[in-house]
Amino acid sequence: MAPGEAADGGLLPGARRLVELAQQKQQHGGRQHLHSAHWLLALLERHGAMVESMVDGLDATALAGQWQNQLAQGETGTPLACTEVLELARANAEARGQNRISERDIAAVILARCGYRPAQKDLLIVVEAMATPPGYRPRAHRPTPMLERFGRDLTREAQQGQLSAFVGREEEVQLVIETLCRRTKRNPLLVGPAGVGKTAIVEELAQRLVASQVPAVLVGARLFAVQPSTLVAGTSVVGELENRFKALLKEASQDGVLLFIDEVHSVVGAGGRTGTDDVASLLKPALARGEIACIAATTDDEFRRYIEPDAALERRFQPIRIQELNAEQTLVVLGALAGELGQLRGVQVGGAALSWLVDFAAQFLPNRRFPDKAIDLLEQCIAYAVARDKHAVELADAAAVARRMVGMPVAVTERLAALRRELPGRVALVEEDIQALVGRLNVTLRSLDLRPARPNAALLLVDRAAALGEALGGALAELLFGSAERVIAIDFGSFTSPADLSMLLGAPPGYVGYADTLPIHRLAQMPWCVLRCDNVHACHPQIRQVLAQALESGFFTDAHGKRAYLSDAVVLITAEVALASQRSLGFAGERPAADSESPGIIQSASAMLGAGFVDRCDLVFAAVAGADAAQQRWLRERLLAELSVRYRRQGLELHWDDSLVQWLAGQRTAQSGPRDWERLVDERLSPALIEHLPFGEQVRSLVVRFEAGTIRTDDYQPEERQRHDGI
Repeated sequence: MAPGEAADGGLLPGARRLVELAQQKQQHGGRQHLHSAHWLLALLERHGAMVESMVDGLDATALAGQWQNQLAQGETGTPLACTEVLELARANAEARGQNRISERDIAAVILARCGYRPAQKDLLIVVEAMATPPGYRPRAHRPTPMLERFGRDLTREAQQGQLSAFVGREEEVQLVIETLCRRTKRNPLLVGPAGVGKTAIVEELAQRLVASQVPAVLVGARLFAVQPSTLVAGTSVVGELENRFKALLKEASQDGVLLFIDEVHSVVGAGGRTGTDDVASLLKPALARGEIACIAATTDDEFRRYIEPDAALERRFQPIRIQELNAEQTLVVLGALAGELGQLRGVQVGGAALSWLVDFAAQFLPNRRFPDKAIDLLEQCIAYAVARDKHAVELADAAAVARRMVGMPVAVTERLAALRRELPGRVALVEEDIQALVGRLNVTLRSLDLRPARPNAALLLVDRAAALGEALGGALAELLFGSAERVIAIDFGSFTSPADLSMLLGAPPGYVGYADTLPIHRLAQMPWCVLRCDNVHACHPQIRQVLAQALESGFFTDAHGKRAYLSDAVVLITAEVALASQRSLGFAGERPAADSESPGIIQSASAMLGAGFVDRCDLVFAAVAGADAAQQRWLRERLLAELSVRYRRQGLELHWDDSLVQWLAGQRTAQSGPRDWERLVDERLSPALIEHLPFGEQVRSLVVRFEAGTIRTDDYQPEERQRHDGI
């Protein structure tokens, strides 16, 4: 039965209506040919329930919405001719013993072409047909042992169904195909940030080559991917790399072979001196003579640093800029990948979870690019479900996995409650300042603030509160982010001239220290942290202005042009500013009335640091608190409790009298921190207790008091239980 006959009398009524609807969508979109998006949308609209029964875990409504968004963006997917669909559908019908094509046969072809494998056994013939499309015959005849040894045959992987389904990037794929069809300079160079999908474009080209969906000049071509690092590996003998690369180029020069070099900037300087006997020097003549057709890929930074300076290498390539996908396009990619992974792992991911992952990646992974960062989150969520033997990823699962991946605090309510409970005993802030800090974090840690790009909180500690910087930073890091080590400290007091800006942001290219790692680089490795900026009053005004701009924009820009984001950090700034007024202020926007004789906190800080700098701080703290009940509770429940455990292991049971706790609390000064109390316990309290350690297996119980300026101990009596908290 010819395709024309199948289109006329060989179709059941439902199948004929499905073909007509796909053609209507093609005409409505102004396209000359049918594409996969037209077929799939027609199928989902007419037979959504049937599709869900054919593909386990597929949500027809959500998938239709994603492809509709793709079509609205002008992305129609791969070409899919009517004759090809009907030919495969007819083969599928005949395999089932039927002489007419049903809508289910057409659905099997469409789903398989779009990367969704039908689950029914009677449809597997279509999947096999997808793996070995008719018409693909490699036209390269000479053996390619070097290419197969050091590269990947992407066309073979496409034949075997090992490459993922491709969605979007239609224009970029067409540009690559057009460039390969040129007579000279047929070497497309994909330039774009890491993670935007450059390699995926090349893999889609391999799938189109196998499906014979390319111009006649490319039909039957084989596509090999080569990594320069693979070529260099093991070349310890002089000249071995050169011989290896020449043999590879000879194989790639035959008709019907396309070469893909990922990370092409690695060829510059590899194996020899740059510009004379490196791999790039061997590649340039072959490119210039048109002996090979080479696709290459690199990032923007590497292109500027390695490719542009070598003018001879740069002009051999035709750059194609690959921009980052937007959130809507990424959602379509995620939907297609979720269907593919769902079939592979037996895990379903709903549309709500996919949308949430895209939004989360956009907000909390600013250093990475779409679609790569969203795909990472999706695959981690599916792995999470597989490891727990779950068959679906719920929204709560996606949130837990994503937060854990980026190091975001989980259980925000509990962490803030712990901060509110324990901070008074650990840092001598006044009560109203603690309330203001917790209130600010209660908004920003939930991403409910109007400026989410700014830090979660920018705290300015002046006057007596400036001495609390180290203690407050450690407490915030431990109570909010789970570890006291999540503190990045920078001493701005050492930046006394404009030239010292290189110590903060790095040296310009070519200068000493250009490649050095900077403290702000740790923000990329540990975004959820406390950034402590000490002695800001002593730095040069220009450097203080750079810090103010970072607080406003939410990022530093280093000498390499890379950004270090502050959006997930708490920034703690200390400055020795003497104030006439000791009143504490909450939000910086709450301005006290100006008083020339007794200036307020904001006026005094602005006079030294600059009004623009102070205005960019969310909270300004100046006063410190004395000993109170909260601090005594912390001493009893944390510091003395830990000490009791240690002595209990030595056979000495300790009970702390209120007089001792009050004495310890009374030693607190504005400069005191937990370490000062620990030092006081080790120097004064422990020596008085060691002499009472029992011998052998004897157990002793003591009450520890502070009387008449001396630490005293007495045997513990059970009736004293009403007067002491046993620890």
